[in-house]
Amino acid sequence: MAEIQNINEKTVEDLFFPCRECVYWEAPTKCGDITGDEAFAIKRKWFSQTQKTFGECGKLLYINGDSRGYAQYCPSNHLENAREYSDFIPVSWDALLLSCLYVKEGSRKKGIGTLICAAVIDELKERGYHAVETYSRDDSSNNCSGPTDFYLKNGFTVLKTKKWGSVPFSLVRREF
Repeated sequence: MAEIQNINEKTVEDLFFPCRECVYWEAPTKCGDITGDEAFAIKRKWFSQTQKTFGECGKLLYINGDSRGYAQYCPSNHLENAREYSDFIPVSWDALLLSCLYVKEGSRKKGIGTLICAAVIDELKERGYHAVETYSRDDSSNNCSGPTDFYLKNGFTVLKTKKWGSVPFSLVRREF
């Protein structure tokens, strides 16, 4: 049975690898240079600070008590690495950024991503937001926010596509 919970001081401890140690969005200059407890401390601090200024900003999906899916979202100005992306393809002024939507290996293709994505959208609609956007990878699921095909199947539309180096990315949007 699936259960979705907001990330808080307790549930953040259930964040799984690689998300637990990924600070790509929160502290890009440290991404890859730090791991383990040091990286997780940055992630935990980011959640605490963002919740104080924005409110709920992450979800975990559990199956039989085991966290299997993760989502992180907020205004793009809460994420240091969003500044670099804004030069690449900026998030629209009226949208929040779904920076991460990740399902554990071995749990993919079972509807977990769709469930957690729907939970994020439902919450944001209830809070009065009108759209969410994310940077998706066009050629692979090896991306912290997931593959473009996933989003197209879940009601998103492509706003713009570009290559970052040799990697094709799209900015996709879902209006509520």
